[in-house]
Amino acid sequence: MLPCAARAGISVAGGGLTDSRSPSAVAAVLVSSGTSVPVVPLALQGSLLAPLTSNGGYAATFEVRGLTGGGYGGAYVGVGGGVGDLVSNQSAAPIFTFFAGKAIAPLTSIELRIYKQTRDEAPVTAGFVGLRFSF
Repeated sequence: MLPCAARAGISVAGGGLTDSRSPSAVAAVLVSSGTSVPVVPLALQGSLLAPLTSNGGYAATFEVRGLTGGGYGGAYVGVGGGVGDLVSNQSAAPIFTFFAGKAIAPLTSIELRIYKQTRDEAPVTAGFVGLRFSF
């Protein structure tokens, strides 16, 4: 196995987001950009989640994604951490995420994410499910 140049990529996902404070789902968009780590089956990426509602909110995370193989590029899992405000009360707090996805066609996958905002006075857990397109 010889080292090769790292390849950067951008992907966009659209889907639904719901959180522990309100059971209704809202539309959300997720944008990621990352690069593969040569020699090991890992990718480093940064992601930005933004609900598309008047309530707003965001989550900006740095993530490590592991590649597990399978058809059309396979399945993947990952973890990350960063800052954000999922409930849009104007104060950023630490956020952690766990995600998994499965390719369903070339450059297309279904992704499931769990976000945990660790604010002392009002911790929030949110779930995102969406369709990811890679470029």
